[in-house]
This record gives sequence, structure tokens and C-alpha cells, in this order.
Amino acid sequence: MRVTVIGHSCLRAETRAGTILVDPWLFGSCYWRSWWHFPPSKEPDDEMLAPDWVYLTHHHFDHFHYPSMRRLDRSATVLIPRFGVDVMADEVVSLGFDRPQELRHGRILDLGQGVRVASYQYGFDDTAFVIAEDDHVVIDVNDCKIRGRALDPIVKEFGRPSLACKSHSFAQSYPVLYDSEDESQLRLVTRETYIDDFHDVMARLQPRHAIPFGSMVGFLHPDSAPLNAHLVTPQMVVDGVAERGGIDGTDVVTMAPGDVWDSATGFERSDVDWYADRERHLVVLTAKYQDKLDDRAAEEAGVRVEWRDFEAHLGRFVREVPRVFARRLAPKPFVFHVPSDADTPYWWVSFRSRSIGRSATVPDGASGVTTVPEAVMAEALRDRIVHILHGAMRIHTSLLPGGVQSDLGWWGVVMMWELGYLPLRRSARHPRLWRSMARRWREFVDQAPSVISRNPVDHLAERFGADV
Repeated sequence: MRVTVIGHSCLRAETRAGTILVDPWLFGSCYWRSWWHFPPSKEPDDEMLAPDWVYLTHHHFDHFHYPSMRRLDRSATVLIPRFGVDVMADEVVSLGFDRPQELRHGRILDLGQGVRVASYQYGFDDTAFVIAEDDHVVIDVNDCKIRGRALDPIVKEFGRPSLACKSHSFAQSYPVLYDSEDESQLRLVTRETYIDDFHDVMARLQPRHAIPFGSMVGFLHPDSAPLNAHLVTPQMVVDGVAERGGIDGTDVVTMAPGDVWDSATGFERSDVDWYADRERHLVVLTAKYQDKLDDRAAEEAGVRVEWRDFEAHLGRFVREVPRVFARRLAPKPFVFHVPSDADTPYWWVSFRSRSIGRSATVPDGASGVTTVPEAVMAEALRDRIVHILHGAMRIHTSLLPGGVQSDLGWWGVVMMWELGYLPLRRSARHPRLWRSMARRWREFVDQAPSVISRNPVDHLAERFGADV
């Protein structure tokens, strides 16, 4: 088996059963010109665009990148996880592929000639992916938050991994793009959170080689650029694991786009250290793509978000989410600041009153005030992907006293609703939800005690890097 890092969260595995392309974001940007490849990846060639198999770990655009999928040969067989709700299959078909093959949690698919793959779900919308050829095993944890007992079936089924690849840095706006007079509200997640998580997952898997992966991005848009200085670099992970005593029998190895691991010959790695002078490289990249950034700015200029769109989407949201559930996770009003509405610029969603509204001042008891470019907000409402805004990094939130848990909880609830898990009266009617949950009992055994005994959002923020 031969595995090439393509960029960010994309791997290409050459096996006896054919080539497997995982999470093909191959060029360009994501999230309203916010995310770009760093270190930069090469322009895909014809061979890259003609895989035999494609696997999509989940539906986020830096993994399921529509422009990249449109360039792939439609003869590829697309594999997707069979989540408790159907969130991806129709999207794949809309791009011109045959209906994708859904992989049930933990069930092995034999690709032939000694090659097997499997998908392991965790949380509401993410998976780890395993590729095995004979005794050579690659686990692409990616930015899936899988941990604890949920990892054990992978090792039991496939044996010790040869290679395990895992994310290691921020994938959401909290806490860097937040401010608060109470600094303690910004400390639920730190760089150490990500290094601890990398170490703990790899210590459980005990691969021969652990790869800091799935976090190879640079933020070139002015809204998100401040995040670059706070990212956790691969070398920080190498050093951090060493400071924690290392992992017996495991080497932590950095890989950049274009680097290769071969089961027969080992590693082929570039000697370029992209992070030694990261600021200069980012300046060069920004200049390279300035025309695209300028074009996006021109498209956004003068665009206003419409109250009727806000009311239609988020009004339905607040009515459909169970009040008891929502009030525990997000008891405080969530507020957007909309500058174009001069008289009532604060648009809010309240689970306590089960209503939305707009006002001249910030409502009493709000969790904070979030600002999003109006053009971006308008597109998110139109496409029903408001939860994506948090990871797009083009927002800013000013937390009010005691607001952090409610703020993060709100983002979690809107994500569950937009994916289709809420309202439960609708999703619970489908057998696929219960079948998915039944196969994932280890995950729920690990999580239940902490969620029951503590504030669940506090727990999620600490354990999952606030990616809710």
C-alpha cells in the first residue's frame, strides 16, 4: 500500500484493489474564501482526478468539497457513512455520481484482493476511516472526535495500525475569534487541549507511526486571518507528545502535501519546513489569491440579510427543537448583530420564550453578540447551513457574563437541527437512527456519566475541542 498526503484532510491510497481518495478538497478555498491549503498542495492531475473509490468522512466543505467532486471522474464509486439521518447521499447524486454506497458503523467492506475498508462513526456527523491491505493498516481519524472505548473495536478488528492520521488544531471560531471581559470564558479550549487529545487517541491506538494531519490550512481572508497565529503546528504536536512522555512503540512523524508512506519502503518526505517562516509563506499565498479575495469582497458588497429569511429559517428552528432540551444547552438568548438594520440591529433567538425577534438593544441575559458578514449570513440562511458559520471563521463573538456555555450550546443545537436529528418526533421514526445508535454503544457508555453529572456543553468543549 502507498499513501500520499494530498493536503489538509485528503489522502490518496494506492492499493491492490485500486486507488482510494479520502475527503477530496483538491484546490481552491472553502467557507466563503476563508480556508485555503497550507502548506499549499499541487494542482490535481488526471491521475488524481480518476480514483477508483472516494470516501467522504462527513459533509463539511473541507472534506466534501463540491468543486473538487465536480472534477472527479464519475466512474468512481463513492462511499459514505450511513449516519442516523440521511445527510449526504442526495448531495453526491446531485453532483453526477451514481448513488453512493453507505457504510454501516464498524461493518467491513471487502474491496477484493486482500483490501478491506470500514467506517466508524462518532458524534452526530463525523467518522474515522480504516484502509487495510493484508497486515498494513491505515486509520484516518481525521478531525473525528472518536476516543476511548469507541477506538477499541478498530484495533480488535484490524490489529495494530501501521499509520494513524489525526487532526491537531482549531476547526472552529471559539476561542480565538471571541472576546470576553471574563477571560475564564475563553479557556475551555487551548492549544494543550488539542495536543492532549492527539496524545490520548494515539496512546489508545498505539500505531507504529502517528501523523499530525487534517489541520493543514491557512486563513487568508481578513476576517479569519487572526487565527493563523494561534494554530497548533505539527511540530508542536511532536514536541508536546514527547513532553508527555511519548507513546511506547510509536513515532510521531510530520507529513506535508506530497509526502508519501509506502508499506514496503517507508517514508518519502520533503525537506521543506513550511512552518519555520509561516508568516512569509502566508503573505505570498495571500498575494497569489488576492484577485479571488477581491472578487469575493465585491460580491458581498452591499448585500443585506433579510429579516424574512431569518424569521423563516430560525423561527422554524426555535419552534421545532424540544424546549426542555434546548433550555438546558442554550438557556440564554442568542444574538446576531445586523448593521444594516439601523433601528433594530440585534436579531435574537430565545429558547426560553420559544421565539425570535429584533430589538434596538441587546436583550437582557443574552449569551453574547455575534457578528457575521451579511452576505455570508444570507447565504447560510438560504442554504440552511447556519451551523457552518462557526467553523467558517468569518464571525466574531463578544461574550457577555456567563454566556459561553449557552453560546456553544446554541451552535450545537442548530447543528443537530439542520442535519435532521431534531425534532426527535421526526428522526426517531426512522429505524436507521436506532440501528446506528445500537452499534455505537461504547461511545454512549463513555459519554453518559459526564453529560449527566456536569454541564453537557462544558464537557463537550473540553473533550471535543468545542467543535459542536
